[in-house]
Amino acid sequence: MPNEINNPIHIPQVTVQSDWVEVISDVLRGTVASESFWVSCYRKGSASVHGSVQVKKSLVESHSVELTGKDGIVVEKITNYSFYVSCEKLAIMKTIIKGTKATFKTHNSAIKSMDISPGGGLFVTGDNEGLLKVGDTSDGSVRRELKGHVADITTCRFFPSGQVVLSGASDFQLRIWSALDGSNPVTLKGHNKGVTDSAIIDRGRNVLSSARDGTVRLWECGSASIIRTIGNYTCAVNKISLGLFPSESIIERKPDNEIDSREVATDDKLVICVLEDGNIKGIDLMSKEEAFTTKSYRNVPLHSCAYSPKHNLVAVGSAEGVIEVFDIRNINRDLFAIQRNDSTIYDLVFIEETGDLLIGQGDGSAFQIPTVLTSNISQASQEFIGFDMDPIYSIREINNGKFIYAAGRDGSLRRF
Repeated sequence: MPNEINNPIHIPQVTVQSDWVEVISDVLRGTVASESFWVSCYRKGSASVHGSVQVKKSLVESHSVELTGKDGIVVEKITNYSFYVSCEKLAIMKTIIKGTKATFKTHNSAIKSMDISPGGGLFVTGDNEGLLKVGDTSDGSVRRELKGHVADITTCRFFPSGQVVLSGASDFQLRIWSALDGSNPVTLKGHNKGVTDSAIIDRGRNVLSSARDGTVRLWECGSASIIRTIGNYTCAVNKISLGLFPSESIIERKPDNEIDSREVATDDKLVICVLEDGNIKGIDLMSKEEAFTTKSYRNVPLHSCAYSPKHNLVAVGSAEGVIEVFDIRNINRDLFAIQRNDSTIYDLVFIEETGDLLIGQGDGSAFQIPTVLTSNISQASQEFIGFDMDPIYSIREINNGKFIYAAGRDGSLRRF
């Protein structure tokens, strides 16, 4: 059944000079007595507002600054790395602006995929030249370089142990690495076009992969064997997201197929797949068959998806900058669709505790929207500033959104 969707709601966007934190640092160090940075606000159909924020050292608090908005911009300082901004002319209420707390230049080319270990201590980044790096999130130091792929890295993920990494690339292969010594004991071969995404099931005896060959494959890691090829679509499966099958849903589960002896913890899982033709598929890992199919707005290519079983939410992002959020219990009707501009939505991540959604976009913007408490999203709740128009390909969160990490075309990993 096609998705019953209205046109997306156009929400405003706040952009800030990418190095605004450095401006504040200059004032705090006394390099300059006063300096300013620009803030611009946009809303489709309205004239843009281009203002500025003047920065002066506080006369009341040491090691602090005072911020004053100008030309239609109102600001209120939170910390030296964050502030509220509002714009009455464009009906933008208080939006939290957060700046980078750390920037790690880890690659000389674009970072196409990134992940943070479950404990938050390590990062893994993969670039468009086939190189992976494992490093320390505290200072950005690189511990290991993982060499073996011969094309751009499209996915990399830590296993739950935090000591093993799964990667996939446009060279049709997936590789399993030790983050401790850099060894590559297992290589998974079977796709006949580039791998696009991956997911780790339970503790990692089984993993999933998607590819431009239109398939999703279930693997046993120990034997490097394909347990089942599922999907078999006529276009690329661009992204997948794995979670528990919803306990309350209009989706009917198919009868159990015989479980392969190599499978572990697959019988209660649902895989969300988004395709190049704009279709959204749900595959029941118990039966290995489609549980549902629905369409996105305008059927344009989908480049990102996220699934939050706790909140029964599915989110997808398109090549035209549209984000759609669905209730998995009634997948044929979206809760809401929003759009800020026409830039591709490259990554989506739910903050599991709150259900808020993190977005990484092709115009260099990273932002957060609420999803659970309202179905009428009027604006972003937070903007993460630090990328200067460079696409953001990966975004991750740690400790229920306490730390946000993002990486993209400029080869840097940033922590907010």
